Amino acid sequence: MDIEIQKITAGPSNGKIKMRAGKSLAVQIPYELAETFSDTMEKAGAHVFSGGLLYYKRLNLKVHIEYLRKWYNSPLKTEDLIRQFNITDSVSSLSKLNRTEIQKLTYIHALLSNNQYIVFIDPFLNTVNDNIHLFHKMKEQLIQQEKSLLVASSRLEDAFIVQPDVMKLSDQGLETVETTDNTEDNSSSNVSKIKVKAHDKTIFVTIEEIEYLESHDGKVYINLGSEKFIMESTLQGAEEQLEAHGFYRCHRSYLVNLHKVKEIITWSKNTYSVIIDNSEKSRIPLSRTKFNEIQDKLLKL
Repeated sequence: MDIEIQKITAGPSNGKIKMRAGKSLAVQIPYELAETFSDTMEKAGAHVFSGGLLYYKRLNLKVHIEYLRKWYNSPLKTEDLIRQFNITDSVSSLSKLNRTEIQKLTYIHALLSNNQYIVFIDPFLNTVNDNIHLFHKMKEQLIQQEKSLLVASSRLEDAFIVQPDVMKLSDQGLETVETTDNTEDNSSSNVSKIKVKAHDKTIFVTIEEIEYLESHDGKVYINLGSEKFIMESTLQGAEEQLEAHGFYRCHRSYLVNLHKVKEIITWSKNTYSVIIDNSEKSRIPLSRTKFNEIQDKLLKL
């Protein structure tokens, strides 16, 4: 199935999003295009899961699974699905369950669907790591079923949770997000603060408080707690300035403060994330080629 990008962006691009059997796509889309993206995919015939409530709150998970299995005439067994997705309460009504448990039903629904084309929009917003692991198991099964899976995320770091190869959608069309690792250049600095932009002011932030930096839309953003500032530098320049302070280029688009790293999570054979020790437990993509090196650096801190 091919989707014309013009139908989504109303821009000048003549490109297409191509969904193919047995393949998955991860696309970062602007937040303001999410609704149009969802509508376009539905009109094209895809089964779209966008986070809205699809189920009856008064019924329990087991009843929902049984109904969906029969509706789609699926050979998958209810009890097997309950075990696979670690459902501990299949008999309480959905109104008594938290969002994490209900999200598992969405994954099961996708598996049971007889639609060839499955689309998830922002599936990792406000979710937990255990569910991300379950999402990857679902993804593998969908691919084995020769279905086509597309995950659209408004956050680039979430798109990289799906797979190492990510596309980016803009008014100009669809482009590949580069992930080739750059050569490191050792440098040192004795400064303890750096200049950043906040609205129309220049302020100074303490380097050790910075959690990570990201390159996005030609700008470098510094993430510090719940705040985000613009740094007047390239990510390569930031790396040269901050490497001596314990910052590491974990991905082409990300520079992480190793002192803020809480853990490293493997989602699949080639997909990894660095988890930041903050209230959001920010998930930063980690390039496959950096997996061993960052562990060595963390041990030497």
